[in-house]
Order: sequence, then structure tokens, then C-alpha cells
Amino acid sequence: MTDAAVATEATSQTERPAELQAPAYEIFIGLLAVISLFNLAVSLLPFSQSQKQIAAIIDWPLTLIFLLDFTSRLLRSKPKRVYFIEQRGWLDLLGSLPSFFRLFRIFRLVRVTRLLGEYGVRNIVQSFIKNRADNALIVVLFMVLLVLEFGSMFVTYFEQQSPDANITTGGDAVWWAFVSITTVGYGDQFPVTDGGRIAAFFVLATGVGLFGVLSGYLANFFLAPSAKEEPETAPAPGPVDPGAAPAPASTGAADRADLLRMVEGLETDLNALRARLAERPDMAGGT
Repeated sequence: MTDAAVATEATSQTERPAELQAPAYEIFIGLLAVISLFNLAVSLLPFSQSQKQIAAIIDWPLTLIFLLDFTSRLLRSKPKRVYFIEQRGWLDLLGSLPSFFRLFRIFRLVRVTRLLGEYGVRNIVQSFIKNRADNALIVVLFMVLLVLEFGSMFVTYFEQQSPDANITTGGDAVWWAFVSITTVGYGDQFPVTDGGRIAAFFVLATGVGLFGVLSGYLANFFLAPSAKEEPETAPAPGPVDPGAAPAPASTGAADRADLLRMVEGLETDLNALRARLAERPDMAGGT
């Protein structure tokens, strides 16, 4: 293999596939597809009714995210048939719909796995490091969804065994988990069993921290000053100081003209100083 062929092959390995968005975002979409497929399995397998309710509730924001993702990809595609037909965007549309269409979300997972495999692990890691601030937001959003779903499921698993439980439905569990991680804590629902309280401990410990990171990121995004600096206005030219160091040369015509005038002014001041020294014999003899 020639050097040119080796260079071409190395370049092709580092190029991002046309279908691939930011690697962290693609991984986020793929993991959401995994959660959605898990929720589909929960609705079909012999889980408790409250856990099936939780899976159905969590699947609504997932459906909204998939619809927004499909719309965004379609609008960015030029022409749109490239994404919808050639890149099989119509499968994304079907997978974005609720009910049994959720099974088509497996194609999102397959595509994400294929694209990330083409891009390479090394490039994915470099992209994570380069865009770690934006990636942190995606990670936090994903972890919040995990805490909401699985925290609610674990609490209902333990609470349904107690006759004194006040978290009795999937809606109650999701509501309790949400107000807990947001530190609101109305106190209208709370676990009464030991297992439920242990599950609540992990929900509070992880959820509050994740929601705090999300709040801090959003506050910094809206309140931090822009990194782009405005160009500074050049100071107005003042009188020439003979003792000052000359300004550095510039390639512009205006800067060269200013420099020439400065040199001429220095020469005039120097000639005047020599003339004054010549009029004083005592100073002239000293020099």
C-alpha cells in the first residue's frame, strides 16, 4: 500500500459520517430507545399495574423527544428526501409514534450503533472531551429520566405490600419522585415501608444532585457573559513625545504614514536641540 493510500484511509477513518450528529447526542438517543423498548416490554410482560402505569407515563416525554429529533433531522436534510428515504427517516417517524409503533425504535438503536462504530471509539472520546459542557447536560437529562422511572418502580414495588401505603398508583409514584428530586417535597405522598424508604434514599441522594447540576447549568447559560469580546476603539493620537519609544511597524498604509510623521517630528525636535546646543559655547564644548 502506497503512502497516499495510507493517508487516504486514515483520513476516511476520522471523517464523521453524514448521518451522524454529535456523538454524545446520538448515544443519548440510542439510550432513550433502549428505555422505550424496556417500557414496551413492561407493558407486555406480567409486571404490576402500577409499574405499567409508570412505563406509560415515562414514555410520553420519550415520544416527544423522538418526534423533535425526527423533525430536526428532516429540517436539516438538504434535500429532505435524503434523510427520509435514503437514510430511512421514515422508520424514525414510525418509531416516534406511541402505542405498538414503539417497536420501530429498535431501528434507531441499530443506526446509532452502526454510525458510532464507523466513527470510531477514539473520535467519540475526543468529541466528549472537547464538548464536555454540552455533553454534561445530556448526561444529566438522561440520568434524571432514569431516576424518575426506576425510582418510582422500586418504591411502588415495596409500597404495594403495605396496607398503609399512600403511594398506591404509578401516577402517585412518578409525582412523588418528581417533587422529591426538585426539592419541593409537598409531603402528600411518602414511603412507609423500610424498602420504600431505602429506595427513597437513593432517589433523593442522586435526584437532588442531578437536578442541582441541571439548574446550575441553565443558570450559567442564561447569566454568564458572552465570551465574544467587542473590538476596542483605538485611542486618539496625542502630541509626539521625543522620549517615547516608537510604535511597532504595521503593514497598513495609514500606520506607515503615521510612523513617517512621527519620525519626521523626532528629526525636527533633534535638529532644534542641536541648534540650541550650538548657541551655547559651554555646552558645545562639553559635547
